[in-house]
Amino acid sequence: RKARYDVAEASIGRVLTVRMAPGDDLFGTTLKICQEKNVKAGVILSVAASLQKAVLRNVWQFPDPFPINDECRIFTPIGGPLELLQMSGNITETEAGEPYLHAHVTISMGRPEATCFGGHLVEGCTIFSTCEMVIAELADISFMRLMDKHTRVGEVFGIETNGKSDAAIKKEITKRKARPKPKGVR
Repeated sequence: RKARYDVAEASIGRVLTVRMAPGDDLFGTTLKICQEKNVKAGVILSVAASLQKAVLRNVWQFPDPFPINDECRIFTPIGGPLELLQMSGNITETEAGEPYLHAHVTISMGRPEATCFGGHLVEGCTIFSTCEMVIAELADISFMRLMDKHTRVGEVFGIETNGKSDAAIKKEITKRKARPKPKGVR
């Protein structure tokens, strides 16, 4: 099978340093910061936090055919105290023009033995003492989360914007959404 991918180049714009307080929701507060600072294209560079509790989302079965929906997912609540070991992800723009956060996390529980859990970040991860985060904004790119006609879920589309008109960018978005269906996808 020939690999099928899209690549777009961007520059690093602003870098935001964030400290969240006890009781803040990690997902909701991150999204609120992106909304307030108008970050519509970005990456999570670094996060260190302690959590009172967490909820992780994972896929437990593959759909046949797409899309992946809640029938294929499992939501796992985990009581604390917990340490957030890693968080990676991106901030994209929806078709409605709002920031969208897609992040995965790895957390550890110290009892009874050191155990790690990972999954998709959703609401319900509550900060215990602090959360320190660094977000890098991407410049010179339209980084959008758009409905993919094959997977039927929101997927990332990156379009370089240097010197392009809004009309040219919209045309490129339409072209990307209409890309040919890959072999093996129903």
